[in-house]
Amino acid sequence: MGLVDAPLLSATELRLDEGASVVVEGLTFETQGDKVLVFGASWPILRAALRELSPRRGALRLCGDTPEHAARASSVAIAPLDPPLPPDLTPRAYIEWSARLATADAGLARRRASAALAALGLDAAASAPLGRCALTARRATAVGAALATGAPALLLADPTAGLADDEARAFARAVVKALDDLRWALFAPRLALESPLALAADEALVLGPTEVLAQGPPGDVAARERRFSLVVHGEAEAFAAALTARGFAATGAPPRLFVELTAEQGTRDLFALALEHRAVIVELSPVAGALA
Repeated sequence: MGLVDAPLLSATELRLDEGASVVVEGLTFETQGDKVLVFGASWPILRAALRELSPRRGALRLCGDTPEHAARASSVAIAPLDPPLPPDLTPRAYIEWSARLATADAGLARRRASAALAALGLDAAASAPLGRCALTARRATAVGAALATGAPALLLADPTAGLADDEARAFARAVVKALDDLRWALFAPRLALESPLALAADEALVLGPTEVLAQGPPGDVAARERRFSLVVHGEAEAFAAALTARGFAATGAPPRLFVELTAEQGTRDLFALALEHRAVIVELSPVAGALA
């Protein structure tokens, strides 16, 4: 299977620990699209891709490769959110340095760096010290550094996080255009459905710590506004049976259940039913909350 044929992201029975805490346990998934939004338990996955977290069990694959092999082969490049940048270097110097790490051809590295600067609208700030650059220019530099490696696939933390709406939309349009010919996965806690990044994506993936909560076209995932994920303790089996008996559309198996509420049903009804059957809902989250 070639890089283009392999899933952009996949995991098999993945376990990730952060300190003494288990942040991902037994997670298995495989993306289908070439421009993917990743929500939910996305940060541990991105940190594992960056090799900041090592799998305790199972495997994570980036275009079919381990994160280590993908980094060595420059088959996948990563743009984290607000990495430390040398304040005295310019965007051009930093992006050229990143390009040189991926190729011994100095001329090719310069051409890739110049193309990345132009694609992300950095020409005006290209010669300014990064310590004096605006936040969007620094974030564009991080994306440009990944782009200039020549990797056919990029993973990036949402570079529009925390920006004002108009600034975020303009920057998102520039990023989408710059990455048009590449495969990419964007990791975010939340993203507006009307963001150019969401509009350009062909798949959204909502991950829980142990399973996939939702997967499909972004519009379809966002439409599941009344679908909730529950973790239930206590008499969870009795509660699950009661959900079906009372007319709730429920799937899954205790302790993790998924419930699709009708217009007449509310989350209060779920808690009341749990109390009635000596069950405790310890987690309740909307599946579509990441896209709104």
